[in-house]
Amino acid sequence: MNAFIQPPTQSSDKLRQFFDGYAAQLLNLQQQQVDEALKRRQVAPQESTRLEEIYKISLKLGKDIPLDKIKHKILQQLDAAADFIRDFHIGVLGQKTAYFQLHEIEIYIDYKIKSLFRFSSGKLLIHIPYSAWWFDFYTLTSQEIAIRWENGDQLHKLSPIHRYWWLLNPIGEFRASLRSMLKQAGQNQILKIDNLLDKFGLNRLGSKYNSAEEGRFKDEAIALLTDTASSDKLGRDLTLILKNQSESMLLQLLSKYKHNLIDPRHREAMVEVGALTMQEAQQQEDSHVNIKMFGMVNVGNYHRIDVAINLNSGDLKKYVQPITRQIDINVVLWGMVNVYTIDDVTVKPSVHWSLAVDWETAALEKSLKELHLLQ
Repeated sequence: MNAFIQPPTQSSDKLRQFFDGYAAQLLNLQQQQVDEALKRRQVAPQESTRLEEIYKISLKLGKDIPLDKIKHKILQQLDAAADFIRDFHIGVLGQKTAYFQLHEIEIYIDYKIKSLFRFSSGKLLIHIPYSAWWFDFYTLTSQEIAIRWENGDQLHKLSPIHRYWWLLNPIGEFRASLRSMLKQAGQNQILKIDNLLDKFGLNRLGSKYNSAEEGRFKDEAIALLTDTASSDKLGRDLTLILKNQSESMLLQLLSKYKHNLIDPRHREAMVEVGALTMQEAQQQEDSHVNIKMFGMVNVGNYHRIDVAINLNSGDLKKYVQPITRQIDINVVLWGMVNVYTIDDVTVKPSVHWSLAVDWETAALEKSLKELHLLQ
C-alpha cells in the first residue's frame, strides 16, 4: 500500500506526524475491503463496527533511531499491522468480543531489545530490535503476525490461559467453526419460516392473508415454533403463549425471529458463551486418581493446571450443553524405588461432538422478549 507514498525527508518530528497520519489513513482504506468481505458473509454494514472506531496503530521509537534511513521499512510494518487488523475484524464478523478484543497494535523499534510479541489490555505489543550495524530491522508480515497470534505467542508460556487459547482465540478455528454452525442452524430455520410464509402468500411486501386461512396460518406457525424450540429452557409454556397471540402478532414474531437467527451481534454473544462454557467444562471435568505405592522410596507427581475465567452469560448459558469426558487414573507401584508422573492434559475435542447449542430457542427467546411476550 505504500508503493506510491513518499515520506517527507524533513525532521524527525515531521516524520512521526506523517507516520501517525499514515497509520490512521490505512484503517480508512481497509474499510472498503472489510465491508465487501462482510457482505459476502451476509453481514450488513450497519451490523458491524467501523475499523477506526475500534482499532489504532501506533509507532514508538527508541532514542536516536535514524528515521530517515528506515522510513520505508516502517511503512511496511504499518501496512502489515493494518492488514492483520483487517483480517481480525473480518474474522470476528465486524463484532466486538468480550474477551481478547484487539484495540491497538503498538510497534516499538529500539536498539538492543529482544524481539517481543505480547498482548495486554487490548494492545498487541510488537517490539522489534534495530541493528545499528546494518541500519535495518526485520519486519513482520501480516501472515507472520497472524501465525504468532494463532500460536498464542502473545501469551506467556507459563500462563494457564495459554492452555485454553484454542478456545479463547477470537479468530481461532474453534470459534470460526462455531460461528459457521450457528449461521447454518439459523439459515435452516429461516428456510422453514419462509416456506410457511410463502405457503400463505405472506412473504411479499404488502401481502395479506385472507380471513379463511387465518386459523390455518396460526396453527401452522405455532406448530413450527413449538417443534423447534424448547419450552423447558424458556421456563414458560410456549404453546400457551403463542395461542394467546393474534395472527398479526405471530407474523411480527416470525419476522423478528428471522432477524435474530442471523443477527451477527447476538450470534457472537452465543459464540462467546459456547467457548467459555467449554473452557469451564474442561476445567471442572471429573478426574479420578487412584494411586497405590509400596516400597521403601516412592515419588509421585500429578499435575493439573486450571484457569478460571468469569462467565457472565446471563440466560444464554442454558442453551449451551458441553459433552464432557471422564478420566480415571489408576497407578499401582511396588518395589524399592518407585517414580511416577502424570500430567492431566485435556485433549482438544471436536466442536461437533463436544458442544450442543440450542441456537433456535435462544433466538426465539430474544424475539419474544423484544415483543414483550415473555418477561
